[in-house]
Amino acid sequence: MPKKKNPNEKPKVENSNVMGLHAEVLEQPITETLELNYMPYAMSVIVSRAIPEIDGFKPSHRKLLYTMYDMGLLNKPRTKSANVVGATMKLNPHGDAAIYDTMVRLSRGYGALLHPFVDSKGNFGKVYSRDMAWAASRYTEVRLDPICAPTCWCPPTRASPWAWPATCAASTWGRYATPPSPI
Repeated sequence: MPKKKNPNEKPKVENSNVMGLHAEVLEQPITETLELNYMPYAMSVIVSRAIPEIDGFKPSHRKLLYTMYDMGLLNKPRTKSANVVGATMKLNPHGDAAIYDTMVRLSRGYGALLHPFVDSKGNFGKVYSRDMAWAASRYTEVRLDPICAPTCWCPPTRASPWAWPATCAASTWGRYATPPSPI
């Protein structure tokens, strides 16, 4: 017959180095909890993902444009947006809706940029119209705009995951250090 548990007995912690196994609850002001847990995460998100870098691109923009370059969409005809979104999900695993939203905002059809980076065909909505939403990715086609041709695209490296020409180094993927010139 199993031994009865004593309700007043505290569970013993085998390894004191493992956090989260302590039976005691520490009282701590909510402001201290936010400073220790939430603020570092929020600052890292703002610095690394939310604010565009000096070139004007966020990491999601850079991953999308690099994937399109890697697919050869600078010199080839347009392909379905769903193909590009699917290929980009290997580098940017935040869902297809977020990637397609990024592509729409970089496209010629949306009209948000003076010099769009994505040449689009299909209903990409309009920046000034709340009622005119863009079509699903299976109905639209994209390729890189010729304005992207002079840009040197570098594959990700360990030192700089999304490098531009000044920081190009040998690729960790082993394909090339600098992609061949599209010109």
